[in-house]
Amino acid sequence: MDIQKLKYFRAVAQTEHISKAAQKLHIAQPALSKAITMMEEELGTPLFIRTGRRIRINEYGLEFLKYAEAAISAFENGRNALNRMGQKISPKIRLQTNIINDHYLIGLMKSFKEKHPDVRFVVIKNYIKSKFLYDCDLYIHAAQINLHKCESVPLFSEKIMLGVPENHPLARNGGVELHQIANEQFISLDDTTSWVEETEAFCEQAGFTPTYSYQCDGTDMIAKLINAGEGIGFLPEKSWGDFPSGVRLLNIRFPICNRNYNMSWQTGKPQSEIVSAFRDHTLRYYSSHQPDH
Repeated sequence: MDIQKLKYFRAVAQTEHISKAAQKLHIAQPALSKAITMMEEELGTPLFIRTGRRIRINEYGLEFLKYAEAAISAFENGRNALNRMGQKISPKIRLQTNIINDHYLIGLMKSFKEKHPDVRFVVIKNYIKSKFLYDCDLYIHAAQINLHKCESVPLFSEKIMLGVPENHPLARNGGVELHQIANEQFISLDDTTSWVEETEAFCEQAGFTPTYSYQCDGTDMIAKLINAGEGIGFLPEKSWGDFPSGVRLLNIRFPICNRNYNMSWQTGKPQSEIVSAFRDHTLRYYSSHQPDH
């Protein structure tokens, strides 16, 4: 027995007329008569008194009607409650990133919310190298991070600069080759990030291994320490935001130092409509918002 059958019974009980009830329910009269007969067989007792073409509800029918109406009311209240909940629940996108500064993310998410104002972003910062939280929908990350069972597409590339204090001997130069600073004290992120692997690879191309005076867990501290004259360090041209006025950014002439960024997602994992829309939006956004534009 289901809610629809209970509604059939209620309509017949209210009208005490099969034809009128069938018209009210927009179903064929024979189908309604059969449904009522099957209900009575299921309950094991007649619910109506039939006299020729006339039908009247009996005492069993009256008793059962109270419970039928309560069941219908409970079902409809429950359905309405779920509908109200559905209206309050915004579509969600779980976005993981190892982009340490929000500079490249704010504009992306803001532009998407202009078209999808109800979307809710859950942004998870994950700086640990070679780690992907697989409960996320999308991952925007440095391309050097190797991921398993994931599909990836390139998003953008950014120039890596050398940050030096404004009173450093090289501060007046327009550029530098890395071998010139082999004996300098470097300031960087800590070893858990892919940033260290990437920048040390640049130094290796120039024939040296950097010596660190500070390793930090945040980008702001790197720039502040360089500004204070405590050393030099690699800095992305734009993605970490603005730096203190006492930090000078130098172009690295050799080797070429760039950082590429990808967007990845799990192979074979179904994506919701809103996640697919955001993935397509991200590709369009970065194709027209490259860092060097």
